[in-house]
Amino acid sequence: MNFSRAHNINRKFHIHLGLALLCFVWLFSLTGLLLNHGSWKFASFWPERKETTTNFTIPPAMIHDLTEKAVMEFQKTSGEIQQPKRTDQTLEFRIVSPGKVRDIVVDLETGAGSEKLLTFNMWGKLRTMHTFNGMNREYPAQAPNWWITNLWRLAMDVIAVGLIIICLSSWIMWYKVRKDYAFGYAVLAGSFLLLGYFLLS
Repeated sequence: MNFSRAHNINRKFHIHLGLALLCFVWLFSLTGLLLNHGSWKFASFWPERKETTTNFTIPPAMIHDLTEKAVMEFQKTSGEIQQPKRTDQTLEFRIVSPGKVRDIVVDLETGAGSEKLLTFNMWGKLRTMHTFNGMNREYPAQAPNWWITNLWRLAMDVIAVGLIIICLSSWIMWYKVRKDYAFGYAVLAGSFLLLGYFLLS
């Protein structure tokens, strides 16, 4: 395979991969801006949150060996289970999904339960998606337990690898025409210097 044919294949691959990642790159770029500029009023989500509390009762037949997933099935909800706490008297845990947080408490003696639901607007949901991976620094041993979380984590891995490939293919395309785009040397050197500054400072 000659270099010209390899260049054409690389160019087509670069274009189609870029199109596949386009929406995700926009998503992470937008949410990155929201994370860096939390004071922007139009992107405010915490003051706009909605809080509701509902009560429910677990049937006596379910109380014995009650699990978080059993409560979720009873409540017909889904999400990432976090911060589980169990004593002889109570079962407490949190259910997290992009845009929603549920804090659930169940009395293991009476079956009485309560659910406090926080619902965020679209900006809050977008911010959550930027960092949503099922991990909690307070519970480092707890692994993701929701299939959507694992799918989202896989998608983020694919996006990261795809961006690496796009950068490499961009370098290959530039290398072929480097004589016509000599300023590329300065851009490439500048990016390495900036990265080195942040790494070493």
